[in-house]
Amino acid sequence: MKKHKYCLNCGKKFYPNSYYAYPQTEYTHDYEARTTERHEIPPEHKHFHSLTCMKEWLAKNHHAFHLLLTSMGNNDRNSETNNHR
Repeated sequence: MKKHKYCLNCGKKFYPNSYYAYPQTEYTHDYEARTTERHEIPPEHKHFHSLTCMKEWLAKNHHAFHLLLTSMGNNDRNSETNNHR
């Protein structure tokens, strides 16, 4: 794999293995069970040099992003989430 990539939003060169590449690995904490789950993002899935660029790109492409999310096979979980509101 190449050592650098170019940001999808602004074209700036960045390094996907760096701490600053986005999206970043995130963690889910279950305080009752006292467990933590790591959601690892591999470097090849990082496409933005900063959080701001990622958010800006999502805002500019909100229609396509909405279609992607609503077409995913995760509707059961979405229904469950909506019922809690």
